Amino acid sequence: PVFWLSRQRNTMSKKELEVLSQKLRALMPYADSVNITLMDDVTAAGQAEAGLKQQALPYSRRNHKGGVTFVIQGALDDVEILRARQFVDSYYRTWGGRYVQFAIELKDDWLKGRSFQYGAEGYIKMSPGHWYFPSPL
Repeated sequence: PVFWLSRQRNTMSKKELEVLSQKLRALMPYADSVNITLMDDVTAAGQAEAGLKQQALPYSRRNHKGGVTFVIQGALDDVEILRARQFVDSYYRTWGGRYVQFAIELKDDWLKGRSFQYGAEGYIKMSPGHWYFPSPL
């Protein structure tokens, strides 16, 4: 097994890391070796951001002390919600969830089923004599 520790949030010396590795080997006699790898927090956050971009999911990034939260937001359809969930599950299996967290904020389309949209200009005729010019969600 390989244990990943944060390079920025880890305060252990090399000697302490070696002692930890020995203790882990004693707890897992079936393992051929136990490796401890130091990873940059920037790398973990970068992998999350790259994955969200690859999935074409709308998101915002919120940095806070001790971590980063990526908020996936918008009027997502079922396929996008499933894609987001699968990505987040896969990310957590690979990287864990201590430094990078994900949140999903769904926004409802309040015009859905209430109006008809006419023309390429994007105006919506709500009722006779009433037009609405929406801004993007």
